[in-house]
Amino acid sequence: MKHQLNVFKTELRERGLFYALKKAVLYLLRPITDLMKTSTFLVNLRYGVLPNLLSKITFHQDNLLLKLPQTDLVRAVRNFWYGSILDRFVLEGEEIKKEEIFTYGGPNPEFSCPICQKAEWVSRIRQENLFLDHSCPSSEKCRKLCEKQGNDLWTHFHQNFDFSLGCSADLPAPKGVYVLFGKLDMFHALRLEPMERIFHRQFAFACQLDIAEGPFGIDWKKYDFMFMYLPGAVPKFKRPPIPVILFAHDFWREPKASQWVLDWLEPEVFLTTYPTQFKENYRFPKNTKVVFHPMFTSNFFTRPNLSQKSIDLLSVGNTKGPLYQGRRNLNMQLQKFKEQYPSYKLEFSHIVGTLKPNEQEGLEYTDSQGNQIRYLNKWSEYLGTAKYVIFGKMKYPILVGKYYETLGSGAIPIFPEVPDLKLLGVKPFEHYIPLAEIEGNSERLKYFLDNYEKFKYIGKNAVKWYKDNSDKMLFAGFEGSIREVTNYKFPKRLVR
Repeated sequence: MKHQLNVFKTELRERGLFYALKKAVLYLLRPITDLMKTSTFLVNLRYGVLPNLLSKITFHQDNLLLKLPQTDLVRAVRNFWYGSILDRFVLEGEEIKKEEIFTYGGPNPEFSCPICQKAEWVSRIRQENLFLDHSCPSSEKCRKLCEKQGNDLWTHFHQNFDFSLGCSADLPAPKGVYVLFGKLDMFHALRLEPMERIFHRQFAFACQLDIAEGPFGIDWKKYDFMFMYLPGAVPKFKRPPIPVILFAHDFWREPKASQWVLDWLEPEVFLTTYPTQFKENYRFPKNTKVVFHPMFTSNFFTRPNLSQKSIDLLSVGNTKGPLYQGRRNLNMQLQKFKEQYPSYKLEFSHIVGTLKPNEQEGLEYTDSQGNQIRYLNKWSEYLGTAKYVIFGKMKYPILVGKYYETLGSGAIPIFPEVPDLKLLGVKPFEHYIPLAEIEGNSERLKYFLDNYEKFKYIGKNAVKWYKDNSDKMLFAGFEGSIREVTNYKFPKRLVR
């Protein structure tokens, strides 16, 4: 309950009273809604039969698309990015490489003022403040964004890929429609969630994209594929006559509802961070291809540190709730170890992931309870200050984001072995130390801490593996799935 009160306070501060109250009511009603979702019959009644009846008495269902203004500069960059074979875009004598657009994004459509739009974009590309003093309604916002460029405390403002939103029939790139079951700002209002940020960049790399609020009233003929996130139960709609790519994350949430959606939607591609668990717990249509979708935060937000160490052992990962008993057990072992061997510097950081981040605070700050909060590159920097980073088991053996974060940090990872590790190609004692080596065995843990010099090659191997594979698996793999469902009718993206 204490955790939920902290979440409520955060939502109240960041999203307002109405949103916080709505989330609180939904939380209180969750036992009832969860009970409904344990029955396929009740799921179909609530999300299939009733929406169908309502659609028959509704004369017309308009669809809302996220519409961002496209200035001459935005259109020119879109034409260059999706259609040009050249490797440089020239903006009033300023040369911008495709690789720089791949890294930092394009002009921000929110700025209609050409001076603001150019200044903010070039400041991002060059990573320095190139604001041009002028007066317009957006100049103050532009100035603040320009000032944040080049400062690692504000790296989340160093990328913007909204130029890719909106589909044009004349561009040689796949046209996708992302169907949201919620308000459009769920996609557009980015915060500090790594997966959301990576998805934005992946879409910009692989395709053009329209964002739709619901699946009704869409002219499917305009698109090459539909993309949808599977949160569990969603209102049933007629299966589109185009390929469907479905993404799913937490396999244990609403399994009956998720299976019900899979059965009638029959996606061509099922993207998931946990392929082994989904294959073990779900029935997939015979024509559905299950594709591994890794959770790298990308090289852009990773700050490996192989030399400057101030912590012997750092324990990380959420420990609140029924999923994390294994991590709590590990923490008890480490606390006893710390008392038995006080000369070692051990730290515990379990805040990230338990509360929603606030981008206006920057990537590192102290919250109202005195906790040091770090996200993205600042979190990566912190992990790299440790010789070893460890986290314990979850209820389910899944490849959570902590695996990627620790592998790229420069620390020696100690973590549980899970089935999907084989999809990454990492090996024990080459890229990580299995948790089983020290679990319940403090003398073995002491041995590793005493012999850091002997084992630090593992951290070095892990960083090399991360640098070699992160962006390749994130972008080439994602583009490959889209090219496959669109029958390879569009050219492969080249950024160098």
